[in-house]
Amino acid sequence: TKHKQESEKADKKKRSMSGVAKKIINPMSLRAALNLQSSKIPEQLAKSSAAFLSSAPSGGKHTLPDLSYDYAALEPCVSAETMTIHHTKHHNTYVTNLNASLEKLDAAVSAGDVSSIIGLQGALKFNGGGHLNHTLFWENLAPAADSELKDGPLKDAIIAKFGSFDAMKADVPAMD
Repeated sequence: TKHKQESEKADKKKRSMSGVAKKIINPMSLRAALNLQSSKIPEQLAKSSAAFLSSAPSGGKHTLPDLSYDYAALEPCVSAETMTIHHTKHHNTYVTNLNASLEKLDAAVSAGDVSSIIGLQGALKFNGGGHLNHTLFWENLAPAADSELKDGPLKDAIIAKFGSFDAMKADVPAMD
Protein backbone atom coordinates (compact mmCIF):
# COMPACT_ATOMS: atom_id res chain seq x y z
CA THR A 1 0.00 0.00 0.00
CA LYS A 2 2.64 2.55 1.03
CA HIS A 3 4.95 1.11 -1.64
CA LYS A 4 2.14 1.34 -4.21
CA GLN A 5 1.50 5.02 -3.30
CA GLU A 6 5.19 5.85 -3.67
CA SER A 7 5.27 4.05 -7.01
CA GLU A 8 2.21 5.95 -8.24
CA LYS A 9 3.75 9.23 -7.04
CA ALA A 10 7.00 8.46 -8.92
CA ASP A 11 5.05 7.60 -12.09
CA LYS A 12 3.06 10.85 -11.81
CA LYS A 13 6.29 12.84 -11.40
CA LYS A 14 7.86 11.08 -14.40
CA ARG A 15 4.80 11.89 -16.54
CA SER A 16 4.85 15.55 -15.50
CA MET A 17 8.60 15.81 -16.22
CA SER A 18 8.16 14.40 -19.73
CA GLY A 19 6.02 17.44 -20.55
CA VAL A 20 8.85 19.78 -19.51
CA ALA A 21 11.09 18.62 -22.33
CA LYS A 22 8.33 19.26 -24.86
CA LYS A 23 7.90 22.91 -23.81
CA ILE A 24 10.45 25.31 -25.20
CA ILE A 25 9.63 27.91 -22.62
CA ASN A 26 7.31 27.93 -19.64
CA PRO A 27 5.93 31.09 -18.03
CA MET A 28 7.31 30.44 -14.54
CA SER A 29 10.87 29.90 -15.81
CA LEU A 30 10.70 32.94 -18.05
CA ARG A 31 9.43 35.10 -15.16
CA ALA A 32 12.35 33.92 -13.04
CA ALA A 33 14.87 34.53 -15.82
CA LEU A 34 13.58 38.06 -16.36
CA ASN A 35 13.08 38.83 -12.67
CA LEU A 36 9.40 39.59 -13.24
CA GLN A 37 7.31 39.84 -10.11
CA SER A 38 3.98 39.59 -11.91
CA SER A 39 2.49 36.15 -12.45
CA LYS A 40 1.49 37.19 -15.98
CA ILE A 41 4.17 37.60 -18.63
CA PRO A 42 3.46 40.33 -21.17
CA GLU A 43 2.17 38.59 -24.29
CA GLN A 44 4.65 40.25 -26.66
CA LEU A 45 7.58 39.21 -24.45
CA ALA A 46 6.40 35.61 -24.33
CA LYS A 47 5.99 35.52 -28.13
CA SER A 48 9.37 37.06 -28.88
CA SER A 49 11.16 34.80 -26.38
CA ALA A 50 9.53 31.70 -27.80
CA ALA A 51 10.39 32.81 -31.34
CA PHE A 52 14.01 33.44 -30.40
CA LEU A 53 14.43 30.11 -28.68
CA SER A 54 12.81 28.14 -31.46
CA SER A 55 14.19 29.92 -34.53
CA ALA A 56 16.82 28.28 -36.70
CA PRO A 57 18.14 29.07 -40.16
CA SER A 58 17.32 26.88 -43.12
CA GLY A 59 19.14 23.58 -42.62
CA GLY A 60 19.41 24.14 -38.87
CA LYS A 61 22.92 25.67 -38.86
CA HIS A 62 24.23 29.15 -39.45
CA THR A 63 26.81 29.37 -42.21
CA LEU A 64 29.52 31.79 -43.21
CA PRO A 65 28.06 33.88 -46.03
CA ASP A 66 29.81 34.02 -49.38
CA LEU A 67 31.10 37.45 -50.34
CA SER A 68 29.78 39.04 -53.52
CA TYR A 69 33.32 40.20 -54.37
CA ASP A 70 36.83 38.77 -54.32
CA TYR A 71 39.05 39.23 -51.25
CA ALA A 72 41.39 41.43 -53.32
CA ALA A 73 38.57 43.62 -54.65
CA LEU A 74 38.92 46.25 -51.92
CA GLU A 75 42.65 46.83 -52.42
CA PRO A 76 44.46 49.14 -51.81
CA CYS A 77 42.10 50.20 -49.00
CA VAL A 78 41.86 46.72 -47.48
CA SER A 79 44.37 44.03 -48.41
CA ALA A 80 43.34 40.61 -49.68
CA GLU A 81 45.17 39.04 -46.72
CA THR A 82 43.20 41.14 -44.21
CA MET A 83 39.92 40.32 -45.94
CA THR A 84 40.74 36.59 -46.04
CA ILE A 85 41.65 36.44 -42.35
CA HIS A 86 38.71 38.61 -41.28
CA HIS A 87 36.18 36.54 -43.24
CA THR A 88 37.48 32.97 -43.03
CA LYS A 89 38.88 33.07 -39.49
CA HIS A 90 37.33 35.91 -37.47
CA HIS A 91 33.76 35.88 -38.81
CA ASN A 92 33.81 32.10 -39.12
CA THR A 93 34.64 31.85 -35.39
CA TYR A 94 31.42 33.70 -34.56
CA VAL A 95 29.46 31.30 -36.79
CA THR A 96 31.09 28.20 -35.28
CA ASN A 97 30.54 29.38 -31.70
CA LEU A 98 26.95 30.45 -32.44
CA ASN A 99 26.15 26.98 -33.74
CA ALA A 100 27.80 25.34 -30.71
CA SER A 101 25.82 27.61 -28.38
CA LEU A 102 22.58 26.79 -30.19
CA GLU A 103 23.29 23.06 -29.83
CA LYS A 104 23.82 23.57 -26.09
CA LEU A 105 20.62 25.62 -25.95
CA ASP A 106 18.70 22.85 -27.66
CA ALA A 107 19.99 20.32 -25.13
CA ALA A 108 19.19 22.62 -22.20
CA VAL A 109 15.67 23.31 -23.49
CA SER A 110 15.06 19.59 -24.05
CA ALA A 111 16.21 18.86 -20.50
CA GLY A 112 14.21 21.74 -19.05
CA ASP A 113 17.47 23.13 -17.60
CA VAL A 114 16.55 26.78 -17.04
CA SER A 115 19.89 27.65 -15.44
CA SER A 116 21.77 26.49 -18.52
CA ILE A 117 19.35 28.33 -20.81
CA ILE A 118 19.97 31.54 -18.88
CA GLY A 119 23.72 30.84 -18.78
CA LEU A 120 23.87 30.64 -22.57
CA GLN A 121 22.41 34.11 -23.13
CA GLY A 122 25.81 35.83 -23.20
CA ALA A 123 27.30 33.41 -25.74
CA LEU A 124 24.21 33.61 -27.93
CA LYS A 125 24.18 37.42 -27.89
CA PHE A 126 27.94 37.74 -28.43
CA ASN A 127 28.27 35.18 -31.22
CA GLY A 128 24.88 35.86 -32.80
CA GLY A 129 25.59 39.59 -32.75
CA GLY A 130 29.09 39.09 -34.14
CA HIS A 131 27.72 36.95 -36.97
CA LEU A 132 24.97 39.45 -37.79
CA ASN A 133 27.27 42.48 -37.58
CA HIS A 134 29.86 40.90 -39.85
CA THR A 135 27.22 39.81 -42.35
CA LEU A 136 25.99 43.42 -42.52
CA PHE A 137 29.59 44.63 -42.73
CA TRP A 138 30.34 42.48 -45.81
CA GLU A 139 27.08 43.54 -47.47
CA ASN A 140 27.95 47.22 -47.02
CA LEU A 141 31.38 46.97 -48.64
CA ALA A 142 31.90 47.12 -52.37
CA PRO A 143 34.77 47.54 -54.78
CA ALA A 144 35.19 51.16 -55.92
CA ALA A 145 34.12 50.27 -59.46
CA ASP A 146 30.83 48.85 -58.18
CA SER A 147 29.97 51.60 -55.73
CA GLU A 148 27.64 54.47 -56.40
CA LEU A 149 25.74 56.94 -54.28
CA LYS A 150 22.11 55.91 -54.61
CA ASP A 151 19.10 58.17 -54.17
CA GLY A 152 18.02 58.43 -50.57
CA PRO A 153 18.54 60.32 -47.31
CA LEU A 154 22.35 60.11 -47.40
CA LYS A 155 22.57 61.53 -50.92
CA ASP A 156 20.05 64.24 -50.00
CA ALA A 157 22.11 65.24 -46.94
CA ILE A 158 25.36 65.35 -48.96
CA ILE A 159 23.80 67.53 -51.65
CA ALA A 160 22.24 69.82 -49.03
CA LYS A 161 25.60 70.27 -47.24
CA PHE A 162 28.11 70.22 -50.11
CA GLY A 163 26.10 70.72 -53.32
CA SER A 164 27.30 67.45 -54.89
CA PHE A 165 29.15 64.26 -54.10
CA ASP A 166 32.23 65.48 -56.01
CA ALA A 167 32.20 68.74 -53.99
CA MET A 168 32.12 66.69 -50.79
CA LYS A 169 35.09 64.61 -51.96
CA ALA A 170 37.02 67.80 -52.76
CA ASP A 171 36.16 69.25 -49.33
CA VAL A 172 37.07 66.06 -47.40
CA PRO A 173 40.71 65.22 -48.29
CA ALA A 174 40.60 61.70 -46.80
CA MET A 175 38.13 60.72 -49.52
CA ASP A 176 40.81 60.91 -52.25
